[in-house]
Amino acid sequence: MASGIIKTGEINMFYELTGPREAPVVCLNHCFASDHHYWDLHMAAFDGFQILRYDTRGHGHSDTPVGPYTLEMLAADVAGLCDALGIAKVHFCGVSLGGQIAQTFALEYPQKLASLTLVNSTCEYTDAQTEMWRERARTAIDNGITAIQAPLLKRWFTSAAAENQIPGYLYMAEAISRFTPASFDAASAAMCALDTTDRLSTIQVPAMVIATPDDPGAPREVSEKMARLIPDCQLHWLEPAQHLASLEHPERFNTLMRNFLLGLA
Repeated sequence: MASGIIKTGEINMFYELTGPREAPVVCLNHCFASDHHYWDLHMAAFDGFQILRYDTRGHGHSDTPVGPYTLEMLAADVAGLCDALGIAKVHFCGVSLGGQIAQTFALEYPQKLASLTLVNSTCEYTDAQTEMWRERARTAIDNGITAIQAPLLKRWFTSAAAENQIPGYLYMAEAISRFTPASFDAASAAMCALDTTDRLSTIQVPAMVIATPDDPGAPREVSEKMARLIPDCQLHWLEPAQHLASLEHPERFNTLMRNFLLGLA
């Protein structure tokens, strides 16, 4: 295993690279307000592959430069990380914000992409969704991260997950408590500029969308649109769940992910 801090562009990024050295590389990007440990419950899905996990700019152990950030900036960080590690091509899987970064990476660096998996992500926001994120950022700046922790957890998980205190719920509750208001503001600004819809048809690698019918952050119709616009794309549903469906159904997610990757061999 290789792990640590590596310089990519103007920032230092934390990464972890595990698995057989000659195997294909799967790059995993966590959701907003978390870190590379998001994937702890999912590592079995990638057995036999090299697994590249990292902390997005503003998250975890990576640098937190002054924002706002852009999706292009965050995708460039991943490209720089791959270059620094001598990785030519990756299977990219991203959750929520990580999926937005994955889409941007696919569009900006197609030569570096082997396949694309988007988990509870979206390709566009309405004006109301954008204003909601900016209002959350203002609340975090004015009142601290605890002011938005409970409302976000309620959007991210079903009541059953909260009541049963499942591992994924406990992880995200702890992760967001460590997230700073400045990082919240900087990273949410990137999401608010999201609009990849018109370019999804140019993605020319095998793809998979994993979604939730009742996701409050990534509506069903948008998930179906992404799967329809990307030429070679599967669509699978995880339910019952809210926004972080893989953490509510890790075994089912792992099966979908593993079958997809092995089907590309």
